[in-house]
Amino acid sequence: MDHVEFTVTNVFDISGRGVVMVAGRLSAGVIEAGDVLYDSVTGTRVTVAGLEFHGGRELDQHVLVIPASEVDRVRIGQHLTSERPDDGLIRTPRLLRILDDAPDLAKAQGHDYVGVEHLMLAILADPDAVPTQHLRKLGLDPDNIAQTLKDAIAGTEPPSSAG
Repeated sequence: MDHVEFTVTNVFDISGRGVVMVAGRLSAGVIEAGDVLYDSVTGTRVTVAGLEFHGGRELDQHVLVIPASEVDRVRIGQHLTSERPDDGLIRTPRLLRILDDAPDLAKAQGHDYVGVEHLMLAILADPDAVPTQHLRKLGLDPDNIAQTLKDAIAGTEPPSSAG
């Protein structure tokens, strides 16, 4: 299989057919029935059961057919690729939730970028996260730390391209 880059734009669950239609933009490669794609962040595997190439008016718009059993593996905005991330890291549900929450926290701060400060806020918002638990053991209040961090980054400019 060629190197594939596919971004999900819509997910349609077709009742009774046992499949889900996944619309998106194919920016690189060729996808065929039987191919396996991977979430570029989590490494989650998605099986391509079939293809529908009449998903849109533009040539790069395609519709993939995936088994209904894999519907929880796809979401709008997801980037699928033919190469599985193989960095040796296990992506836990907590990590994935923090990575999902950080952009929302950045937007709430009025930022159009995600920085470590937003990741820290996402961690502090999780009472069961190990860093949050350790802060409590040290007698510190994670909510106060989060508020102090929000106050410190309020009105900050996005990082420059050089930094």
